[in-house]
Amino acid sequence: MKIVVADYSGFCFGVKNAVSTAYNAAALADSSEGNVYTYGPIIHNRQVVEELEHRGVRQLPSIDDLKDPDTVIIRSHGVSESVIEELKDKKVKIIDATCPYVDYIHKKVNEYYKKGYQIIIIGNPKHPEVKGINGWCNNTSIIIEKEEDVDVLKKYPKLCVVAQTTTNINKWKGIILSLLDLSKELAIFNTICSATEQRQKSAEELAKKCDAVIVLGGYNSSNTKKLVEICNLYCKNTIHAENINEIDISRVGNVNTLGIIAGASTPDCIIKEAINKMSISMDNIETNNNLEGNNEQERLINEYEKTLVRLHDGDIVKGKIIYVTDDEATIDLGYKTDGIITKEELSIEGDISPKELLKPGDEVEVYIIKVNDGEGNVLASKKKVDAERNIEYIEDVFKSQEVVEAKVIAAVKGGLSTEVKGVRVFIPASLVDNRYVEDLSKFVKTTIEIKIIECDMSKRKIIGSRKVVIGEELAKKKKNILENTLPGQILTGKVSRITNFGAFVDLDGIDGLIHISELSWARIKHPSEVVKEGDMVEVYVLQVDKESGKISLSLKKTVEDPWINIQNTVHADNIVEGTVVRIAPFGAFVEIVPGVDGLVHISQISEKRVNKVEDELKVGDKIKAKVMELNVEDKKISLSIKEAVEDKNREENKEVLKNQEEEKITVADILGKNDLGKNDAE
Repeated sequence: MKIVVADYSGFCFGVKNAVSTAYNAAALADSSEGNVYTYGPIIHNRQVVEELEHRGVRQLPSIDDLKDPDTVIIRSHGVSESVIEELKDKKVKIIDATCPYVDYIHKKVNEYYKKGYQIIIIGNPKHPEVKGINGWCNNTSIIIEKEEDVDVLKKYPKLCVVAQTTTNINKWKGIILSLLDLSKELAIFNTICSATEQRQKSAEELAKKCDAVIVLGGYNSSNTKKLVEICNLYCKNTIHAENINEIDISRVGNVNTLGIIAGASTPDCIIKEAINKMSISMDNIETNNNLEGNNEQERLINEYEKTLVRLHDGDIVKGKIIYVTDDEATIDLGYKTDGIITKEELSIEGDISPKELLKPGDEVEVYIIKVNDGEGNVLASKKKVDAERNIEYIEDVFKSQEVVEAKVIAAVKGGLSTEVKGVRVFIPASLVDNRYVEDLSKFVKTTIEIKIIECDMSKRKIIGSRKVVIGEELAKKKKNILENTLPGQILTGKVSRITNFGAFVDLDGIDGLIHISELSWARIKHPSEVVKEGDMVEVYVLQVDKESGKISLSLKKTVEDPWINIQNTVHADNIVEGTVVRIAPFGAFVEIVPGVDGLVHISQISEKRVNKVEDELKVGDKIKAKVMELNVEDKKISLSIKEAVEDKNREENKEVLKNQEEEKITVADILGKNDLGKNDAE
């Protein structure tokens, strides 16, 4: 006899998690003052339930019996929303071991119920999973168990269809086809567990090639019943039993090929016991092949045990994805508990939804972060494996000095912690920029370009530099600007720095200098009178020195020289108004139009002797002066306040004399009009 064990047998992810959670909680039964309960049997297996009761974890008789500080474990089937609320009201500790597949159904049903959809559940109305799902739409769902049930339904404006996780996939497809005409707005979700699909397909393949099939699992287990149905279709000698001891061996003793498959609630020990017993029975029947029989038994046990791998922190192992959400992926590692890959541990590319990268059935390699996170979960990382594969890439870019992108993870003491394709790279603070950076936290969660400047894989020491990249980019820009910039060009730049002697302007990679004398046609004391840091300005290129890398600029040459047309508005002997802008020992400079100054020599300030210019004038004074000389070529204007005053006095005297003459004429006229004789007038 040849014994074949199905590829997918025993605990599924949800059951594994629930059982593991229950066994972990058993420790509370000894240390806690309260009782530890499961809401209903944790799985459909008497052995497991009895073992848990022996350890102090019992089934909850009634919610009314609960009191603080009791603990209640929600089994993988899940419960209704109202049950959750009742448990919360009791103020007991709730440990939710609901299967992620079932939890997903709860959320979808609740979401679409609130949107006004009529909920349809394809499944067994008596099954606790279906009852729990119905509780998330206020028990208003329509539950369909077979295609005939659709015939009595009326049409609905909006329908939302989900399925019990253990539903037969072919049955589900048939019912869905029957529902298509019942609503114009139909939201259909295939919520059959991928592990269920795999197990049912495995059962079909097993039954087709075996003379007899043993299906191990609880008599109340829905998924086990489905396996029995499938196996019966292809193998009439199908036997359903909770354990191998219930089977009459004579029924399968003479078959050539015996298949064994187990439901999702069947522990590994029952499967191993079945293999062991059937191998021994085969040995008794085939006495002439005693050694061969023992070898076959050993082979089967070993093969099955190979599927129950041992894991250690730091292992890199392969597994198959069985469930994916937006936040995490569940992976079958062949271990007693499935692994969890969180979004953070998924990809070196950063914040990506697991659904974008993975789907059920994908085979991936993962790094075991922790075999037990304290709640019975195996924490796994895909990106750490990818990072290991990229070590060679890091070494290559170090040798070639290629620029790479680094994602900044955190600002740490002394610099930045970054990742390059999942490999951790440290950037010292002095190598982050070409200038001092006071606050490194602004780089966190950004992507920067760096070069690997040190790589010692034996010490896992990898150092990167952003400063090198910036320096090389600036050198390229500087070279390009120096080669393509000519005197006389007008360029646009940003004022980057101000000094006492001028202002530096960033010309996209190289700083040019505007000397203070080139900032304005007017006389200024400090560059800040004209520009400030951050200003965008147009500048005139005076000179380019390629050897020294210096560019001289002018701001004033971007506007017309006010001296060009000054003779059109200012002439010699004119009286002009102006503002004192500078005091010198020999006189005062007066701005008569913007950018044009004239000099009032100390001798021309007043008629009286002036010892100090400051005794008579100060910066900001408004004065009137006479233009004594205008020299446009040398850009010089000589002014005289004294002459302006004298001219004014002369004008005033002329006016007085004129007025006096007018008075004499008026008297004479008056006398003449009175007909006085000449002698009288005299």
